[in-house]
Amino acid sequence: MRRYGFATAWIGLSALLLVLGSVAASPPASAITGGTRDAVHTNVGVVRFTTSAGRYRCSGTLISPTVVLTAGHCTGVDAAHPATNVYVSFDTDLPADPLAANITPEERTARAAHYITGTAHPDPGWTGKLSISQQHDQGVVVLDAPATTKWPDITPAQLLPVGTLDASQGALKNETFTLVGYGVEIGAKKEQIVITERRSTTSYLKNVQDEVVTFQTSNQDSKAGGGSCFGDSGGAVFFHGYVAGDDSFGNSLSCNATGGYQRVDTPYSRAFLNQFL
Repeated sequence: MRRYGFATAWIGLSALLLVLGSVAASPPASAITGGTRDAVHTNVGVVRFTTSAGRYRCSGTLISPTVVLTAGHCTGVDAAHPATNVYVSFDTDLPADPLAANITPEERTARAAHYITGTAHPDPGWTGKLSISQQHDQGVVVLDAPATTKWPDITPAQLLPVGTLDASQGALKNETFTLVGYGVEIGAKKEQIVITERRSTTSYLKNVQDEVVTFQTSNQDSKAGGGSCFGDSGGAVFFHGYVAGDDSFGNSLSCNATGGYQRVDTPYSRAFLNQFL
């Protein structure tokens, strides 16, 4: 199982950290495969943050004027060690890292103008280890200013009503879901190619579990457009216009198997999120 939220380490765009195994306490990953440029889901943004392991990039979704939903592993190595230096942008094109080394103060200021800073809050049950039965791979960033101060037309996404995904899986498997995020694509010889824009694609349900909903991630799927990959971690899956979950993990280094999203329509998840809404 590869965690998607810890996808991109800031040691160069081509140097992507893959999280090996569910027992590793490490950074984020995930990106949209087979998708297209997305200027529609403007409430999905990019989250840059720092942990003890380095600087990383994830995706996240504005769910109130000042609250961004993302993956737990994008908000801290565990609940006791939240991420720091958190920057969030809702630019369609991936803005440059304001904390990159060897840039001038003027360049740092210019880059930071594309972001709003915030404070990371991991789910209190997030331990840094993925467990499908009690995953807790969710977190929020509380922005230091409303997102509309820089993106005036942005509208927060609504969360899926509690229990929606507990409906018949047979019926849900006939529905189309939309995956949105920033990340990478997998090229020849499993080369990871950083995508410099928000992208979206369609996918069909694989199965629903108590805490997780999974999708096929292959862009070879004849029924849908593709899936998520490294860098998309924390990004949203939309169902009938509602956010149904945040991108958590993948089961393939080449992003062609399945990907899992932490459900937001469970009573546990909603109790956590409601503390910030």
